Amino acid sequence: MPSTVYKGDLSEISFGHESGMKLTHDYSSSFIFTAKASGTWASDETSIIEFSGGAANTPCNGGILEYPIGMLVGAKLCFHGMTQTSGNRFYADDNASNGSIFTIVKHAVVGSKTQLTIHPRLTTKHDNDCPSASTAEIIEILPYTAPSMDVAMTYAANANASAERVLTDQFVGIMNVIALPETKVDLKRYHVVGLGRDVAVQVPGRFTNVGGSFEHNLHNSRWLYYALGNEVVNITGHAGGAAFALNGAVEAGASRIIYSSDDSNAPTISGNIVAGDYVVIVATSDDDIDINSYREETTNGIFPTVGASNIITKARPEEVRRIVAIHDTGGAGTIWLDGPLNFSHPTGRTLQFIKYLADNSTSSPHRESNGNLQNPVSKLIFSKSHLPSFSLETSIRRRDIDSSAVIEATDGGATDSKQLTRVFRGCKVKDFVLTADNDAALRMTVNFDAALCYTDTGRLEGSNAGDRYDIHRLFEETAETDIKRKKSGIEKGTQKPFMFYNGTIKVAGQTLGQVISFTLNAKTGVEQHYVINGSNIADSATDQVPFAGSRNPSLSIEGKTEYELDMEIVVDDPVFYHNMRRAVHNFDETTTDTTDADMIQLSFLKQGTGATRESIDIVTDDYYIVEAPLPIPEDKGAIRATLKIMPKNIRVLATDTVLHS
Repeated sequence: MPSTVYKGDLSEISFGHESGMKLTHDYSSSFIFTAKASGTWASDETSIIEFSGGAANTPCNGGILEYPIGMLVGAKLCFHGMTQTSGNRFYADDNASNGSIFTIVKHAVVGSKTQLTIHPRLTTKHDNDCPSASTAEIIEILPYTAPSMDVAMTYAANANASAERVLTDQFVGIMNVIALPETKVDLKRYHVVGLGRDVAVQVPGRFTNVGGSFEHNLHNSRWLYYALGNEVVNITGHAGGAAFALNGAVEAGASRIIYSSDDSNAPTISGNIVAGDYVVIVATSDDDIDINSYREETTNGIFPTVGASNIITKARPEEVRRIVAIHDTGGAGTIWLDGPLNFSHPTGRTLQFIKYLADNSTSSPHRESNGNLQNPVSKLIFSKSHLPSFSLETSIRRRDIDSSAVIEATDGGATDSKQLTRVFRGCKVKDFVLTADNDAALRMTVNFDAALCYTDTGRLEGSNAGDRYDIHRLFEETAETDIKRKKSGIEKGTQKPFMFYNGTIKVAGQTLGQVISFTLNAKTGVEQHYVINGSNIADSATDQVPFAGSRNPSLSIEGKTEYELDMEIVVDDPVFYHNMRRAVHNFDETTTDTTDADMIQLSFLKQGTGATRESIDIVTDDYYIVEAPLPIPEDKGAIRATLKIMPKNIRVLATDTVLHS
C-alpha cells in the first residue's frame, strides 16, 4: 500500500552555485530585449522587459529564458553600455551612468516569450522599445539569489509537460543531520485602546528563512570554499585544441567571458566543448595576488609553489568554472559560467578546457582504485573580501517514484508522488565548526540563512496541473554514471571521509602525536538586510515567491571574520606553556625569516597505496596561544591541556578531483 505520509527516506537534497546571467543585444543575431509598459505608463510603478530570439543551448532560446518561471523573482537586474539615441529608452537607466538597479517582481511567460516585471519602472516613457543596434548594450541579472541556469530544461505552457530546473545538481556531502532554513513570518500584533484586552490587529511583517544547518563528514574541501570565499587552482594538464583567449578584460564577479581564437573551429575535447564542460583561465606571474591584505613582508611562497618555510603569501589566480552555456561563432564566442569569478583577468589571457571523462583521458581528473589521483586538482582556499552564495534544492514525496505527468483524482494514486519541491536561494554561510576527535571522521558543521524560497506551485494551476520543476534525483538520474558522478562532486571512491587516523597535527614546529581532539570555530560576519523595496503587485496562490519577494531580505553582506582554535592534547613538552606566558606572536610581518615553528598545520591524507591521494591541509601562520592550562588530574593520570589559539586567518590547501568547489 502506498505511503500516505512524507518520510525522510523519500527526500532529496542537492545544491549549486549562483551566477546570474548577462546577455548582449543581438548576441545570436536574433536576441532582443524589449521594454513594455505594464499598464498606463504615467501611473505605472513597474515596467516589463520581454525577451525574444536567442539560440539553442544558450541562456535564451526562442524568447524563453532558461530559468523556471518564478525563479528570478527577488533577483536584481541592471543595464550596461546603453547608447544615447532617440529610440533607446534604456539610456537613462544605464547602470554605469546612473547607478540604476531594478528588482524583478514577476517572472512569467506570456505569448511564448519570457517577461520580467521590474521595479521601479524605467525612467523614460516606453512601449515596445528596444535598444539601439549596438552590440555593446547588455542586460544583466546579478548573481545573488539567481541560481546557475540549466539550458537543458524544458518549458511548457502546461505544468504537467514542463521539466524546468536549475543547476542545483551538486552532492551536498555525507550528512549526519540537516535542518532547512524554514520560512517564518514575523507577525506584528497590536492592541488598540478601547477595543478590549484581546489583540485587535495582526499584520505579517518580514519573511525570514533562517536556521539552516548541517553537519557532514568532510570528504573533500568544497564547503570550505563557501565558508572562506576565494579559490585558486592548479591543474596538472589542460586541453582544448587551438589557442583560445579572453577577448576583453573581465572583472572579479563576472559570470560571462568573451573569447577569441586564431582558429575558426570551436574548442574540442572528445567532441565539441558544450554546457557541462569546464573552462580554465590560465594566469601568469603578472597576475599574482596577495592572499592577505594586511601583510607587508617580502613575497615568500606563491601558490602553487610553496616557500621553503611552508609560508604562502601570494597566489597565481588561475580559475576554473563549469560552462553553463556556450555560443560559438566559428572559433570565437561567449561562455556563461556557473559562478562569478573571484579575481579580475586582463584581456588576452589563455583559455583552456577540460571535459570530465570516465578515465584520465585528455586531462580529465580521475581516481584510480588504489586511491591515486590522475590529473589531480590542487586548490588554495582562503578568506578575503566576499563569500559566494549558493542555492539549495530540496524535495519530499510520498512514494519513491518520479512525479506523474497527470495528477490523479484519487489522492495518493499509483502514479502520484505528491511531491513538494523548494529551492532556497541566496544562501550564505554564517559560521562553521570544523572538528575531529579520536573516534570519528573530520566533521564540519555549517550554519547558513537563505534570502528567498522558490516553491513549485504547478499543482495549483487551474488545468493540466503537475510538477513544473524537475528535481535532481542524485543517484537515479543526476549522478548515475561515473562521468555524472564526477560532475556532481562525488567521483566513485571519493565519498569516504577523512578520518582521525589519517591526520597529523603540527603546532609551533612540533608534530604532535598526543592530540585528543581539535575544534576550529569560525564566524563570517554575514548579516541580512531588509530594505524598503515594495511594489504594487497583485498576490496569487500560484506565485512561486510570495509578495514578489518584497518581505524578504534584499542583501546579505559579509562582516568581520573571527577564528578560534581549541586543541586538547596530552602534554609532553613545555613549549606551548612558554609561548603562552611570553605572549609570543607566531609570525614576524617584517621579515621572511619564517620557519615551520610559526605554523599550525592540520593535515589529512586519505588511505591508499597511490603516490598522489586526496588531501586537506588547514594552515594558520599568524596566531597567539592565549591559554595553555596544565591541570593536575585527580586520577593521577596523564596531564591533559586544552590549548586556546587565536588565529588571524586560516587557509586550506586541498587536492582532489573536483574542478570547481
